[in-house]
Amino acid sequence: MKNPTLLVVVAAILGVMLLPVPQSGKLALIFLLLLIVIYVKRGYVYVALASRMLNAKVPNEARAWRLYEQGWKAGLPSHYTVMLGNLFVQRGDAATALQIFDSVIAKEQDKRQSDGEIIASARVSRSMALWVLGQEDEAIASLLTLREEGRLDKNLVINLGSYLLDKGRLEEAGALIEEAAEGLPESPGMTDNRGLHLLLTGALLDAQSLYDKLLAEGTPRFPEAYVHAARVKMALGKNSQAVQLLKSALERPFYQTSTVSKADVETLLRDLSNRPDSNESDEDAMDGSLESALYEEDLFDDESPNTELDDDDNTEPNIELDPEDYDDEEEYPEIEIEPDEISELESELFQDEYEDEDEEENQKK
Repeated sequence: MKNPTLLVVVAAILGVMLLPVPQSGKLALIFLLLLIVIYVKRGYVYVALASRMLNAKVPNEARAWRLYEQGWKAGLPSHYTVMLGNLFVQRGDAATALQIFDSVIAKEQDKRQSDGEIIASARVSRSMALWVLGQEDEAIASLLTLREEGRLDKNLVINLGSYLLDKGRLEEAGALIEEAAEGLPESPGMTDNRGLHLLLTGALLDAQSLYDKLLAEGTPRFPEAYVHAARVKMALGKNSQAVQLLKSALERPFYQTSTVSKADVETLLRDLSNRPDSNESDEDAMDGSLESALYEEDLFDDESPNTELDDDDNTEPNIELDPEDYDDEEEYPEIEIEPDEISELESELFQDEYEDEDEEENQKK
């Protein structure tokens, strides 16, 4: 049954209308019934109000995030709660996010028939909160345990691969990358991890070819791809091309889960601008300018965390912050709540859906 709550409400209202009581009494009972429904569904109401506050001409972000937290505590379906937790990680409130993920896992494990997919999604997202909190070894261990249990999906692979590469565990990262390539469709986040692994292991020409292809075929919406591509160009002495790539990186949104910060990229760009092109010919520089013009089409300048809770692939948000999880809208999506549609709020909470780009990434970038 698609809308059981709506069906129950309609049936209750019809029953009230048939009662042998005065019209005023019937209206009072219907009003009371609607109040009960709103109270039961108040978690949705809090989330909707929070979205409206973020959509206002003068956003009240502090109040909005308090309402999001109230929405979690009032009760939401588990998959929505996981997505809400990811919003808190992106915002930088990893401590609250960790509580949210733990509550989802406990809730599902207490059920007679727990949802293994929800639990796995919450555990992947939980690793992101641990990483942001500096508990890096625990974050890696939690994902390795999940992998040993037979879990292999894009978000786990991207997050775990990113963690291993960051810690210099290149052999483990390489094995994971190859395993994922055999069992999963390639996504920009997975390609970026492969390129970074090639860079770190010294396969510069292979890394350059990979990043040139990745950036020519699309415009990744996370800054890490451009920064890593720039590092490859720098290692090959193609500094002017690296400068263009770093400028493109600055046009992408940076989140608390990003593995690079905007300040770091700006510092690197300033330092690099003062260096000569040691191995770059005029033809290379021209090619780099043409490539840069291609890369910089359709830039995105949204620097605020996405507050959309949709039913796309966001039940397993990843750290790459790719378009399947995030969009380039300049405003927070607005929610309209109708009493007769309150049970459908799971599919209508946020109207401005993010574009799906090859089901790309949530969780470390």
